Amino acid sequence: MISKEEILRRGYVDVKVFVSGLRQSHRMEVVREKTSQGMVPFLVSKHYIPTAELVRLAEELQLPVKHRDIAVFPKGKMAGHFTEKIKKEVVATVESDTVEAEVESEE
Repeated sequence: MISKEEILRRGYVDVKVFVSGLRQSHRMEVVREKTSQGMVPFLVSKHYIPTAELVRLAEELQLPVKHRDIAVFPKGKMAGHFTEKIKKEVVATVESDTVEAEVESEE
C-alpha cells in the first residue's frame, strides 16, 4: 500500500472502488483547501463515488477524501490533524546605527 506521504508528494493516487456493483478505477487528486485550521489536503474525485466507498478510502489511505460537498475524514480525526504549516516570511528591518552629535559653538 502506498503511504500518505508518497500520495501527497505525487499529488494523486489511483484507487479501485465499487460503484453500482461495478469495480471501477478512479484517479483522486490532492487538492489543498483553506479551512479555519489551515491548509488541508483532500483527495478529490471528479466522478461519483458512494459515501460508503469514501469512508473506506479515508480509512485505508489515512487522508481526508472529498467528492462535491461530501468530505470524509479517517475515524477519530478531523481537519486539524491534517493542516499543513504555512511558511511565513519574516521580514526584518535593519536600521543603521545612529550617532547623535551636538555642534559646540565657541563663544
